[in-house]
Amino acid sequence: MEIANGYQGSYEQGDAGRFSGRVWLSPGVAGPEGTGMAVVHFSAGARTHWHRHPGGQLLFCVSGRGRVRSRGGQGHVLLPGDTVYIPPTEWHYHGGGPDSPMAHVAVSMGGPAEWADPVTGQEYDEGF
Repeated sequence: MEIANGYQGSYEQGDAGRFSGRVWLSPGVAGPEGTGMAVVHFSAGARTHWHRHPGGQLLFCVSGRGRVRSRGGQGHVLLPGDTVYIPPTEWHYHGGGPDSPMAHVAVSMGGPAEWADPVTGQEYDEGF
């Protein structure tokens, strides 16, 4: 059994190669076959870049109001208690709402994500 206590260690700031805006990641844990979990805090308007996961991703919104959208798809507002499943290899982004921070638990499956270009302001607003 491996336990990552939330009160231990420090949060790590999201890097510019994967995130736009102020983002903080908690210490997480890794499971077998490339499964990993972390809590991610996004400031208002902050977001991931376009990315995809070889085994898909699960998101559980903990607080605030956020956004999630697949490339070319309809945008969805995330509220506390919402759960999202993103299928394997589907390009998507997620992050804080335009006027609200958001925190979620992210479970990524199948190994490391493939990261692409930042989500533009126009893309962030599309579909909402």
